[in-house]
This record gives sequence, structure tokens and C-alpha cells, in this order.
Amino acid sequence: MSQKQLQLTALAAELAADFAERAGDHDRDNSFPSENIDRLKETGYTALLIPEEYGGMGGDLEDFILCQEQLAQGCGATAIAINMHLFGLGAMVERASGTPQERLFFEAIGRGRQIMGGGISEPETGGDWGLFATKARRDGEFYVLNGRKTFTSLSPVIDLFMVMATLDEGGKEPRSATFLIPRGTPGLELIETWNSLGMRATASHDLSIKDVRVPAIAMSEPRAVGPIDEQAISLFSWFSYSVAAVYTGVAIAALKWTREFTGRFKPVNLPRPIKHLPGIQFAIAEAEALLAQSRALYLGTARQYMADRAAFRGESGLARPVMAKYVATNNAIRVVDLCMEAVGAHGMLKKFPMERYYRDVRAGVNHPLSNARARELIGKSALGISLAEQPRW
Repeated sequence: MSQKQLQLTALAAELAADFAERAGDHDRDNSFPSENIDRLKETGYTALLIPEEYGGMGGDLEDFILCQEQLAQGCGATAIAINMHLFGLGAMVERASGTPQERLFFEAIGRGRQIMGGGISEPETGGDWGLFATKARRDGEFYVLNGRKTFTSLSPVIDLFMVMATLDEGGKEPRSATFLIPRGTPGLELIETWNSLGMRATASHDLSIKDVRVPAIAMSEPRAVGPIDEQAISLFSWFSYSVAAVYTGVAIAALKWTREFTGRFKPVNLPRPIKHLPGIQFAIAEAEALLAQSRALYLGTARQYMADRAAFRGESGLARPVMAKYVATNNAIRVVDLCMEAVGAHGMLKKFPMERYYRDVRAGVNHPLSNARARELIGKSALGISLAEQPRW
């Protein structure tokens, strides 16, 4: 690691240790950890990927991955929630062209410590980020947006909503765009729907968008729906690698707790703690191997992306970060299952963190691309078949 990475990951580890003290309470109460977000702002973590000239920490993709892996070991919900702010920033910084609007935006996130939140997933489309059910219609110098978004993580503290919508252009080839909408804009309403199996402290409520008027200057450059271009590869790369790191971090935390528990738990009929049993050793061995596999894949592929983004093109280019996320999130579930096997019924008790790890880690496979869609992309890419070719999954 570089000196900068050591400093950044040390900060993430310090924050994780703090957040771990409250993670169980927020999970049980289904409450949002506002104090965690305050700490992330105070320490500059919310500006981790913003260039230093704008008040940020100047982190790159590898820094981001390593920090998120650390942060998730303390509170997976806080880590995945702030991930939804950071990954989009990373992609924006990567593609920045230096416009005045960009500079103002980076200042707002860097020195202003504002929080950006997503308006991507929808009830009608799930995690298929392409043609959005949310529509934007031109009205003079404004666009009028209508729709509903789901999984709006960080919803209680979002300052700027990034809402993706399909442009209503009267029968033309469909295009989509992203709109920057400040909190409090008339027609924006958060609907408190979040009550989930895992990642309960993310406050990933629904966002209702009803006749929301947005200035045309607050819209990104429109892009055609369908083609996998440089922008799509960038967005999915920052998203996929960081999601892989978060769920791997949860699995690492589970394995650490398992090592500690099996090293001290000694049934009365055994002469030594259960870590000396071959079955426990075999479970730990498999878990260690799975984590090593995941980290090697997502860190290695991310470094390749950083070194030569031009090599990541089209569907085969998209398949590479998607595969890393697919492997890591599925491995994380298997690792936590092995940990549950090792600690036995104790892992089901609310007084221990294992049952939270067990629930939280299962959310990973549902982030885009979900398992089925990932397998379709990876399989078709390997066979030289276009993703659009029928039959589709």
C-alpha cells in the first residue's frame, strides 16, 4: 500500500470501530445512523473521491475499494449506504471535463460536505438500469419529471438527488438523462417504505416524483438507451467493485468474529476450544480461500481498469466488473454460511453480531447486475453472443 492508502484505510478502520458499537442497535430498531453520517462528513470521508483542490481527499478507485472493505467491517449498512453517494462521484470525477458546473458541484461535495443520493432503481424496472419508467418532458427551459424510485439509500440526509429518467420526446429513439434535484424541490416526496431482512439501517425508502420541475441546465448530456458506452462502463465499474468490497468486508467481519468465538468456546466434554476440531478448521480454510479469491479478482480487475480504461469496452468490457461483483457477493454469502456452521446455534442469537452478518450479506446478490442478469451477460459475452439477442433472461 502507498502512504496515502495507509492513511485512508486507517481512517476507515477507525470509523468502522466506532460504527460497530451502534450497528446492532440501529439494525434492531430499523433506525438510520445519522451520527455515522455526521462522522463521515467531519472526517472528510464523504469527499473521499473529490479532488483535493475542491476540498476532497483525492482518492482513486483502489483507495475507494480498500476503504469500503474496511468500513463495512464495522457497519455494513452504513458502508453500503454511503457507497450509493460515493460510487457515482467516482465515475463523475473520472470523466470530468472541467466545466464551471462540475467545479461548483465538486465544491459542494468537497468543501460543502453535501450528500448526493440516487434515483435509479424503480418498481417497474427493478435493477435493470437502462430504459427508465420515470419520464422527463420538456417544458420551455424546464423539464417536468414524473415517476417513483426505490432503494433510495441515505434518504434522510440526501441534499442532491440524482434522478435518472427517460426523455419523453414524442416517438423519437429513446434517450435517458440524469437530473440534479435539490432536496425540498416541490413534488419530491420520500415515502418511508424500508423494512427489510438485512441492511436495515440504510433508510432506502421510496422517492415519489410528481410534476417536479427541473431547469434544463440541471440535466446531464442525454444518452441513447441501450448501447454500452464509456459512461456505462465507468458507472458500473465504480459500482461493481465497491459493492464487491462492501459485502466482502461484511464477510471478513464474520470470519474475524468466528475465529474469536471458536478460540474461546470450549464445551465441557472437550479438552480444548472448538477451533482445534478438524471440522472447524476445514470451514475456516474454505472461508479464507473464498475471501482471497474475491479480493484477488476485484482488486486485480480494478487495477487493470485504472491502468487501461480503453480495454474495457462494450459488453465484454462490462462483463469484467460485473463478474467481480458476482463472484464476491456470492462468495460472501458462502463465507458467512461457513461461519454460521462453525459457531453453530450461537450464530442465531441476537446478542451476537453473526446473525446480522448473515442477513446483511444476502443483499449483495440483488444489487445490479443481479445473479441471473450477471450470468446472462457473462455467458453471452464468453460465447460471443450479443446481450440483446433473444431469448433474454
